[in-house]
Amino acid sequence: MAFTIRDNGSNARLSRNLEQARRENADAMEKLSTGQVFTTLDPRPAERAISDNLEFRLRSLASSKRNINDAISLLQTAESSMSEINNIITRMKEINVASASTTVGDQDRRFLFLEYQALHDEVNRIATTTQFNGIPLLNGRDENAPESLVFRVDDPFFSSDRWAGEDDLNAIRLDGLKSIVATTDALGIKSARELLLSSSEDGIQLEDVEELLIPQDPDLFSTAYDQALNILTTQRSVYGAMQSRLQRSMDFVDVYQENIAAAKSKISDTDYASEISRLTESKILMSAATAVLAQGNINSQLSLSLLSSVLK
Repeated sequence: MAFTIRDNGSNARLSRNLEQARRENADAMEKLSTGQVFTTLDPRPAERAISDNLEFRLRSLASSKRNINDAISLLQTAESSMSEINNIITRMKEINVASASTTVGDQDRRFLFLEYQALHDEVNRIATTTQFNGIPLLNGRDENAPESLVFRVDDPFFSSDRWAGEDDLNAIRLDGLKSIVATTDALGIKSARELLLSSSEDGIQLEDVEELLIPQDPDLFSTAYDQALNILTTQRSVYGAMQSRLQRSMDFVDVYQENIAAAKSKISDTDYASEISRLTESKILMSAATAVLAQGNINSQLSLSLLSSVLK
């Protein structure tokens, strides 16, 4: 067995092993502290490019979800107002049908139509004032009412398929907004204001209230209120169909976002179980390498001991 004083090869190997264990420890610590696998010592440029593209897509989908939620809120605003108008029309019909009977006195009939006229005015108020961010929803005759509404549910996408045409598939349009009018005039409900003003203290005659029941199209509807509800239901179905589509779009975006987030996580997120094991291993190697490096000069010490014993 040879004993040498200068054993730089062993010390160099021990130093290299210690430095490698230190780098492994620092890399594991950075990954654990940031939650990402991309570190200074392990940049992974190709995987990071894919991860950044997926993150870009996730942020775009988050913006799309906000757009869809805003669009649904707009449609729900219109739907809630139409629902209340529906309730009011039902009550107006009750009043008119109840008053069109000789069992109700003329004076009582006048009292009923005071409520009728108040409800008539409320329908017009709801239809005129229902807006979302300044957009009239139930009064297409308003000069501020647009021709159509555009709801963007994702990035622009154009297809040359025969069924798709050249339109942006991710821009959902709601046309015909000008034709949606829920005022009493558009619904065909007559006012009782002149009837109340012209009536005497004796009340309102039976013949006068019967005229309010007559619809514009007697061949299709039994009363004017049935006709009004049919018009209102037709308009509600437009908003309802669009809301149903947007709900499905929201479900799609949720699943789409979930899958992309999972794919990004597999690429960029730290596996804590693996990295903690790696950190523990690197700490053990650092301790062992440091201890061994401290003993790296043992051959030199043995050589000096041997030389000292010879020279005595």
